[in-house]
Amino acid sequence: MTDRHDSVLLHFVVRAVMVPAILLFGLYVLVHGDASPGGGFQAGAILAGGLILSRLSLSGDEGRRLFSRPRLVMIAVLGMFLYAGTGVAAMLAGGDYLDYGVIAFESIDRILPIGLGRREIGIFIIEVGVTLAVFGTLALVVDYLTEPHDPEETEG
Repeated sequence: MTDRHDSVLLHFVVRAVMVPAILLFGLYVLVHGDASPGGGFQAGAILAGGLILSRLSLSGDEGRRLFSRPRLVMIAVLGMFLYAGTGVAAMLAGGDYLDYGVIAFESIDRILPIGLGRREIGIFIIEVGVTLAVFGTLALVVDYLTEPHDPEETEG
């Protein structure tokens, strides 16, 4: 599983064609999840699939350069905090948990003048949080199932 395949064609197709297409489709599913089939969970699974494909075709060290295990844990935790934080912000603003309409997103509208309402911005933040949590969790699960355990990783 950690040995690099020697096929130049395989590396070109995976790096230049398949993985970018999978990642682009995952972002499309995330952005259009409220208007079409898809959403945060599906986008996270697709993005994790792209990472897993690149790790399968590359060697273990090269495939982990950008997304190491501690980074994947941070990504998953950040996604969970985005989800829970949006719910808590809604409760602090006087609404129910995940009642996006009561959260004041005026600062986001000043930064990104996209003309979305409070509810749409809240839904998108929730979807991004779910995407990050699913992506990090699935990549970690596959990483731990396919690679040998490193005892130094848990000590530090």
